[in-house]
Amino acid sequence: MNKKRLTTIAGGLWCIIGFVLVVRGLGLYHLAEIEQNSTEIAITISGIIAGLIGLVKGKFVLSKTAHRNKARIHNLIDPVGIQDIFSKPFYFLIPMMMGLGIMLRSFNQYLGGYIVVAAIYCGIGMALIISSRVYWFADPEAPEPENP
Repeated sequence: MNKKRLTTIAGGLWCIIGFVLVVRGLGLYHLAEIEQNSTEIAITISGIIAGLIGLVKGKFVLSKTAHRNKARIHNLIDPVGIQDIFSKPFYFLIPMMMGLGIMLRSFNQYLGGYIVVAAIYCGIGMALIISSRVYWFADPEAPEPENP
């Protein structure tokens, strides 16, 4: 596999995971309404805030991480394997993030209920979706200096 394909797969993976988190968050909003009697207005406000925070986090925080990972992939020697999609330390972070998600859902009542956990899921999902665009677009090249 070449680096361009690996970069595309990485962006697709970020986008898919982001989409899954948003869908799970929407499901948690539904649970908040049914099980915890959250109002529609509270869910709407929470969703809007989660989306805005996700947009900002995706644009200014996770995009930097995506740029670093894209540059790391670019600096690899061809051919690359699917295991090179993320750096080795990131593979330890993935199960920790999954465990944190399970803990958030399990202990939601201590955090403000499903409405808060849903906002976290939707915000992180939105941030991943927004930052995944880094993988699909070419980095703007530095302008060449003009000759006097």
